[in-house]
Amino acid sequence: MHQPVAVRHSRTKLYAVAGIVFCCLLSSARLLVKAPVPGHLNDPYRVRQLSDERFADLKNALPRTGVVGYVGGSSAAALGDYYLTEYALVPLLVDYSADHAIVIGNFPSKTAPHVPDNLELIKDFGDGVFLFANKGAK
Repeated sequence: MHQPVAVRHSRTKLYAVAGIVFCCLLSSARLLVKAPVPGHLNDPYRVRQLSDERFADLKNALPRTGVVGYVGGSSAAALGDYYLTEYALVPLLVDYSADHAIVIGNFPSKTAPHVPDNLELIKDFGDGVFLFANKGAK
């Protein structure tokens, strides 16, 4: 016995959608299983604690709220360093831009920091943490 055309088409659509959903889930599962864990993040709690300690003096020198700029290194871990800076300075908002009156410099590597010419050093907190003033900011 033959099924009506509408039933066959709806089953075909259902199988197609189920196949697409399955492939998407399979792809996501593969990413979760095979995702590399950065070596310096073996203990995320310890990383957060060290970050809080590293930025404690800087946090005390900054306003409690508002937006500050950010400049950092150019290594592969630079974006992670930025996120740790944001975390350590909450509730202050940290914008990955030097276009603010106050700019934080975060250079955890031992290389000399390269900062834009319009930034004037206010204070070196040590361990690669700097506070800059933007001479051109309003």
